[in-house]
Amino acid sequence: MNVASNWFNSLTESLLSHRRYIPAALTLSIGTSLSLAASALVWHGENQRLQAQFHQQADRLNVTLHQSINNNLEFLYSLQAFYSASTEVSRQDFKQFVHPTLSRNSAIHSVNWIRRVPAAQKAAYEAAIRAEGFPAFQIYERTPDKKQVKAKVRSEYFPIAYREALEEDNKVIGFDVASSPDRKAALEKSVNTGKIAASARITLVSNNQPGLQVFLPVPRRTTSLDNSVNGRENLRGVIAGLFQITNMVNFSLESLNLDNINFYLYDNSATGKERFLVRYDSQAKQLIDNPKLSKPELTNLRGKICQNPSACTRLFNVADRQWMLLVLPGKGYNGLRTHQGSLAIGAIGLLITGSLTIYLLMSLERTAKVEQQVYDRTIQLKERTAELETALKNLQETQFQLIQTEKMSSLGQLVAGVAHEINNPVNFISGNLIHTGEYTRNLLELVEIYQQQYPNPTPEVQAKLQDIELEFITEDLPKILKSMNLGAERIRQIVLSLRNFSRLDESEMKSVDIHQGIDSTLMILDNRLKPRADFPGIQILKEYGNLPLVECWAGQLNQVFMNVLLNAIDVLYEAQNPQMSCGKTCSKLALLPRIRIRTELKNSNCVCVRISDNGTGMTENVKKRLFEPFFTTKPVGKGTGLGLAIGYQIVDKHQGSLRCVSAPGEGTEFWIEVPVRQQSQQSVSKVLPAVGVSWN
Repeated sequence: MNVASNWFNSLTESLLSHRRYIPAALTLSIGTSLSLAASALVWHGENQRLQAQFHQQADRLNVTLHQSINNNLEFLYSLQAFYSASTEVSRQDFKQFVHPTLSRNSAIHSVNWIRRVPAAQKAAYEAAIRAEGFPAFQIYERTPDKKQVKAKVRSEYFPIAYREALEEDNKVIGFDVASSPDRKAALEKSVNTGKIAASARITLVSNNQPGLQVFLPVPRRTTSLDNSVNGRENLRGVIAGLFQITNMVNFSLESLNLDNINFYLYDNSATGKERFLVRYDSQAKQLIDNPKLSKPELTNLRGKICQNPSACTRLFNVADRQWMLLVLPGKGYNGLRTHQGSLAIGAIGLLITGSLTIYLLMSLERTAKVEQQVYDRTIQLKERTAELETALKNLQETQFQLIQTEKMSSLGQLVAGVAHEINNPVNFISGNLIHTGEYTRNLLELVEIYQQQYPNPTPEVQAKLQDIELEFITEDLPKILKSMNLGAERIRQIVLSLRNFSRLDESEMKSVDIHQGIDSTLMILDNRLKPRADFPGIQILKEYGNLPLVECWAGQLNQVFMNVLLNAIDVLYEAQNPQMSCGKTCSKLALLPRIRIRTELKNSNCVCVRISDNGTGMTENVKKRLFEPFFTTKPVGKGTGLGLAIGYQIVDKHQGSLRCVSAPGEGTEFWIEVPVRQQSQQSVSKVLPAVGVSWN
């Protein structure tokens, strides 16, 4: 019982101690729920819009394709009207009428004029054609291997009398169309009914491409209404249009945008493999007429857009045949790219929720800290009111310097701690990358040996190899490992620079390499030196001399380098962007911003570091007050005026000197001179504990 009571009491105390976080928790849960709900709602709306857009595109494709095919057939009707209006149409008349249309429309492969020749008139018809300039003319047919042979004896023939195509081929003249099994049925139907008729899918002789033969009978001008066998005597001839299916469909697609939309075109009036006409692959952006690829991808049919396959099919008539258009969404049609709106809403909602939660947590923490500080400060003020009244003037003079010193000390400790914590995982990564590279090479060599020993893997293995792109992995994986190794080495260099810069672990004077401290400072300031949109970047020129090791507090001396370099960077940036500091009265620096760092040994016990810039320089009045605390030429809020003052005190405590050489328009150069060996040991407490970054 006591255990349960103690547990309940501890739980109650824990809840009471954390009750201030309840608003943040409620904000996080409600904001996340609303963001996900809004994203899901927009996602559903995008799916509905996408489905409606898909069916609109399918309808547009169906209408365009139907209209384009009908326009091709209309040409045959216009040719029929030309024959009906003419008593006699010569070969030249036929050519003049047909050729302009052929030159404009690549879908029409050829247009033929076919005569009906009874068996009794065969010899006379052949003699008449020979007289027109075709001495070897005879009515012929083709064998299965496409050889021309004399037409067999039959009751009537339907030879090609006139033919017009972009590629002239007079050998076609005289071919008995009724002898072709795949065209005879459509020809007979057209002659018997007196109406237009189309064949099933045929293979064009000239290029082995899929084609379509359309027949349109032309009766004599005095024909009767009888279209029976007896009415065939009144048949003047048949117009035969030969169309290449891929060109006819491709001509229709020129005005459409079919990104990620595939379609299949079938002839419902045909059976078996002849039903397939052509398909369109949106990824390859080409028409495919291979009958082996006539079956659609069933995975698309099971999608949300085509849950019912009939919803994705469209029917239309071509002459006397019924064609079916099956439209399917391609890969990526309903991918994440189409849901950018819902994903963006969800991401923005979560971002706002997270930001608001973090803000509330920070506000609550700040409030608690402020309350505690107010309480502590109130007690202190009550105890030390008399002392503060007498020391108020001195505290006001030193307040900014103390704040800056404390901030720099904390920042240096933080930099050293972060550098130490980062260094361990970076070492793990660098060490493991060596073994990872070796293992990767072994695995790739094993795969290569396997491919050599088994050059013909199973279809499943081949499909997997194509799916994962083994060749690309073999080439790219070593590059990735090399890039990771370079990145780890870069992190190690930055960590080393941070540790060299802070040097908080050195409480006593030590002999250090001055160049190493300068390089570490430049590494930290590298981001300020790089080019930006409004700044061309700063060129660093190093002219290092042969220096001995210098006895000093390295962290504090690095702060001096930092403060001087930051002042030079700010001056060069203001010179390139004069309106940022002095409006239109300043002129823009014409030269490339440059900082030159020179080191030299002046004598056996004095090292000199000279840092110069090619900025605008300074006047004598500014130089006189340069090392005064709180003096700055920067706008309000841009500097404290303590950077160079602290630097001056650090160099002075090292028994050295810090001076400035400058003139208007001639740039600025700082001379930092420190002894190689200190003449007397100094206590650390006498030197400013400023370590880190400061701005003047």
